[in-house]
Amino acid sequence: MSSMDERELAEIRMIEDGLRKAYDGDAKGVVDVFSGLRDFAVQLIHLDLTAENEIDAKALIIAMGDIGRMVAEKRMEIASIASVRSLGEVAVEAANCKRESLALKALSGLGELALEFAGKGMDAVARNAAETLENLGKNSSEAKMEVLASLSETYLMQLARKAMDENLPETWAAAVNHLAGIGASSTGKEMENSSVGAAILLEELGTAAARKGNEPQVKVVIEALEKLGRELSRKDSKNALIQTVWALETLRVLAMEYGIETAVNAAKLALEALNTTGIPDEEQNLERFQEIKEFHRRILRKS
Repeated sequence: MSSMDERELAEIRMIEDGLRKAYDGDAKGVVDVFSGLRDFAVQLIHLDLTAENEIDAKALIIAMGDIGRMVAEKRMEIASIASVRSLGEVAVEAANCKRESLALKALSGLGELALEFAGKGMDAVARNAAETLENLGKNSSEAKMEVLASLSETYLMQLARKAMDENLPETWAAAVNHLAGIGASSTGKEMENSSVGAAILLEELGTAAARKGNEPQVKVVIEALEKLGRELSRKDSKNALIQTVWALETLRVLAMEYGIETAVNAAKLALEALNTTGIPDEEQNLERFQEIKEFHRRILRKS
């Protein structure tokens, strides 16, 4: 038996072992399996780029997601956190090695698990996933991998929406702030679309919160937008800054409409704090921002 055959057999056995341990509720055993599957996946990432290695690595990532869903079903918190950590590490390694398709696969697996955890009320695990998504987004931004950064943002937006539906305020706030964190790191000419996208997604979350009359959540979004705007202003990222200002103005008007006075005042103060001197033509910005919204829709479909 060749070394490749031996490795593939070991991978299959480990996947089967992970599924069995998850079914039996063996949290420690599942944690060990995730560690082993992560190591196998990282090894494949560093091998020659062949169709066989690519398929093998994707199969491992899919298996990690399957086991992750099983431990979520059983509310196995430690094992669930291990699934987040392992998929996150695989995604980062793939991104660092410019293996974008594998990074996307791992990121998508992580994003779907994050939604699963929130849907089952696993607040601590969902917050851990939100932090990991931010780290992936920032790492992707540094590597100038726009699709990965934007997909991280999109999953954080979806996680915030799921947390809103499931009444998980801590997960909701974490997702919002981690989303803003990616936007703040994605400045510069090559990655500014990601910053613009973050502001657009934050506006959507703030709008949803305002329409529900949820004052604390609206204020969290306003604070996140102000922090994002300050960072964009500091880095002279004008296009993203104007979208941030538009988002704040939208939330100010909505807060007035729904009688959320503290949010109105918070938005006013945030707007006063941001310098929009030298902003490009509004019509050009509007067209570009519509293109970025469509870009988010496309990458989500591709994932």
